[in-house]
Amino acid sequence: MSDQQSYNLPPTFRGLQFHSATEPGSVVELPTPLPAAGSVILRPLYSAIVSYAKDVFCNGNPRGYSYPLPLVPGTNAICRVAAPAPDTPYLKPGMLVFTDGIIRPRDHNLAPPLLQGIHMGFTRESEALMSGEWRNGTWAELVKVPAECVHILDEQKLQALGYGIEDLGYISTLAVAYGGLSDINLRPGETVIIAPATGNFGSAAVLVAQALGAGKVIAMGRNEDKLKQLAEGSEGRVAVVPITGDVQADATALQAEGPADVYFDISPELGTKATHIKSVFIALRPRGRVSIMGGIVGDVEFPYAMMMFKALTVQGTFMYTRQQADELVRLVETGALPIGKRGGIETTGKFTLDEWRQAFQHASDKIGPKRVAYFMPNGRS
Repeated sequence: MSDQQSYNLPPTFRGLQFHSATEPGSVVELPTPLPAAGSVILRPLYSAIVSYAKDVFCNGNPRGYSYPLPLVPGTNAICRVAAPAPDTPYLKPGMLVFTDGIIRPRDHNLAPPLLQGIHMGFTRESEALMSGEWRNGTWAELVKVPAECVHILDEQKLQALGYGIEDLGYISTLAVAYGGLSDINLRPGETVIIAPATGNFGSAAVLVAQALGAGKVIAMGRNEDKLKQLAEGSEGRVAVVPITGDVQADATALQAEGPADVYFDISPELGTKATHIKSVFIALRPRGRVSIMGGIVGDVEFPYAMMMFKALTVQGTFMYTRQQADELVRLVETGALPIGKRGGIETTGKFTLDEWRQAFQHASDKIGPKRVAYFMPNGRS
């Protein structure tokens, strides 16, 4: 009997592989890995497709993401356990789990992580990890992940809440927002500004802030129609303030909604257009807290004297910790953080690996506030 057979694994599996960001990907047969100590083999059911996938793995990679080639992309997913290692006694074949794809060196847990299947990070250690053991991701029928990336889902509780398995894929989006809001300790009754709030992660932060008990959420953005969608059904807990580009006028509009305790920033690469940042700093109350989780690559000017006299705290956060992911899962399992139709979340597309071209274009065109799309690496069952 082969090692694969002893684990009830096939000798090979299919994965979507890219050899270059300027050449088309292809679905290929790859040798099945075995679950060495500290690792788990998972069977991905729903793997999230980021809206900018086309600009990471195609079009010459204009975003400049760093990853080894060839590569099977895909970071987080809802999976079934296929084959746990002997040193993972709590994981059993068939269990429903969420894998987060955030991999840190085991001998230096404070080191910056890599994101499996999409970004090898910024250190020699993270580059070495992704170039070797943890290269390939979840856009495949099987994936090998570190055991610490796996979060067990209580399938009975989630079914009782009316959730299908595809609904659970939104956990990965919510977890990013939870990481930042948790790091700045958003407390019940506080007012939080989220800007911009009309993207995938910003809109998720609105939901997470409400679940954490925020007294009021002030959502900022340039698209007024999307802002109105965020406020619908919130019973007045979500106020909206358009970003006009006039720093003082936008600050005045924010102040009219009441003094804010917390600012969650998830800005994309905006260059000099990031006027809202100063507007929010003006609107924050003394001893306010700021979470920075966005994608601005260059430098941003901060109002130095204002920050000093207001005693503001600024916290940078990249993704989330294992503990924060588990806390987020508990919020979902108890119903405190509604997802699926209960949370107004729409799955706009579900694609097989062979449909990757359509999937990338769909993600670029359709993903936005409360809208997600997935690969189904193991088919439409």
